[in-house]
Amino acid sequence: MVGRPKKSGGKRSKSSSPVPKSNPRAGRSPKLKPVKETPPKVEESTRTRSSRTSKRSLSSSKSSVSPSKSPSKSPPKRAKSSSKSPSRPKKGQKVNDESVLSHNNDKNLDETLTIAQCDEPLSSQNESSVPQVPVPPKVKVLNCPYLGTINRHLLDFDFEKVCSITLSNVHVYACLVCGKYFQGRGKNTYCYTHALEECHYLFMNLEDCRVYCIPENYPVDDASLDDIKHFLKPVYTKKDVQTLSTQVIYGKALDGTDFIPGCIGLNNLKNTDYFNVIIQLICVVEPLRNLFLVFDVNRVQPPDPVIITLSQLIRKIFNVKNFKGIVSPHEFVQSVGIVTNGLYKIGVQSDPVSLLSWLLARIHQKLHNRNTKESVVTKTFGGELLIKTLKKTRWETERQPFRMLSLTVPEAPIFKDSMDSNAIPQAQIFELLSKYDGVTETVNANGDVCTYKLSKLPKYLILIIKRFTKNNFFLEKNPTIVSFPMKNLDLKDYVTEEIKDSVTRYDLYCNICHEGKPTGGIFKVHVYHAPSGNWFQMEDLLVTSILPQQVALTESYVQVYKRQDLTTVPEEEVDMFS
Repeated sequence: MVGRPKKSGGKRSKSSSPVPKSNPRAGRSPKLKPVKETPPKVEESTRTRSSRTSKRSLSSSKSSVSPSKSPSKSPPKRAKSSSKSPSRPKKGQKVNDESVLSHNNDKNLDETLTIAQCDEPLSSQNESSVPQVPVPPKVKVLNCPYLGTINRHLLDFDFEKVCSITLSNVHVYACLVCGKYFQGRGKNTYCYTHALEECHYLFMNLEDCRVYCIPENYPVDDASLDDIKHFLKPVYTKKDVQTLSTQVIYGKALDGTDFIPGCIGLNNLKNTDYFNVIIQLICVVEPLRNLFLVFDVNRVQPPDPVIITLSQLIRKIFNVKNFKGIVSPHEFVQSVGIVTNGLYKIGVQSDPVSLLSWLLARIHQKLHNRNTKESVVTKTFGGELLIKTLKKTRWETERQPFRMLSLTVPEAPIFKDSMDSNAIPQAQIFELLSKYDGVTETVNANGDVCTYKLSKLPKYLILIIKRFTKNNFFLEKNPTIVSFPMKNLDLKDYVTEEIKDSVTRYDLYCNICHEGKPTGGIFKVHVYHAPSGNWFQMEDLLVTSILPQQVALTESYVQVYKRQDLTTVPEEEVDMFS
């Protein structure tokens, strides 16, 4: 009787209240919960702290902790309780120490994250204000494995910058291994195809001198490429220009030959010797030389191909790092032929005096000052003549500017003596200059009687000794030898009274002569190198040293004299618009 009520009471307790049913299960769980659930709670605390930096990390941490359970409010409560009281029952002080250590580590982690968050906006602001430079290409540049494949002996930048396949002058690159020109550097271009077929991987842009490795198509910027860039486009400062007239500078080609910059040979493209002598003449005249050495293409609009190619040519002539020691004037000759519609072109012999006159007029037209109507040509070669013309019964006086003075050579005798059959006629240059003494009367092209006298002396005096005369049948040449002084050519007897007190003495710096028959001869030039004090004879590619006495025995055609008061070129004359 007593046992039944106990059993029934036990059944009623099981059915009436579910709490005793869960109590034995809850009694087993406290031993497992601290062991299994404490690590996720610590992870959740650290990840909730790291959620200050990004919200995505919080979502990933929640999914990693409880992927099967639905989201509830209990995990964050446990995370907060764990952060506030890291100690756990049944673990004692050890659990508290570990939680304290993890809590300190979380603080250190938060400090580093906040510092990183503060630094990121500063770096982003600096990057936005300063133009960004791609860092990965620089790393690749230093480790480019193909720099050793460059063959400097095959590089030649003197010819026209066109693709060897399409003949296009847009986006042209030079292969640094074989020296050929190709267009483009992207996929399916001729550079790309050449790199894959020939295993030539380094190409240089002929406009901006940048080097690329193809087909990877990354830029290459190495110090070993500076000589190639300077060989393609030499750059000079005003100090470099001023030292050319005072110091002797020697260069060495790749084959070991020595050369003097400014006194190097020019390639004859076929009957272009008259081009070569005029180019050497321009290099002797310091104001023109200095102008083109520091010439800025962007200051002349629209850009003129003759001026640009002439500037590039003169820069290459004075380049100390020239690989070959010679220069080819191909681009300049071709640009002149295009502008003049074939008047001066490759393969056709022409008169160097006519080319010089046209070139000086072209330079004056493109580079003159719009306000003063002056240019480097008028400042260098500009002189003035006082002309008196007889008109019926009275003399009319006028002043006329000039750039070149023409001297008439006396005609050779038709009938020669038997004793002097092989003798060469000679004349003094002062006999030819008597035309400008103001007394000698000459007949001009209009049939008027005139007298000439110099009223203004130029800085550089150009004398044209007229040897060639053309009649209705053929071209004749006067072989008379004109003797002239190499220094101290005094023009005091040929100037007006108002400038007699000024400097009237000149020194010879350039002499162009002609050898051979009138139609089949060649032109040579003799150049005085002021820093070394030597004379050089230039016949296309051949450059030899010559004595001053040998210069006076040639059949002179064009002479350039420099006034003695011009010791050095002032710095303001380097500017082409001064």
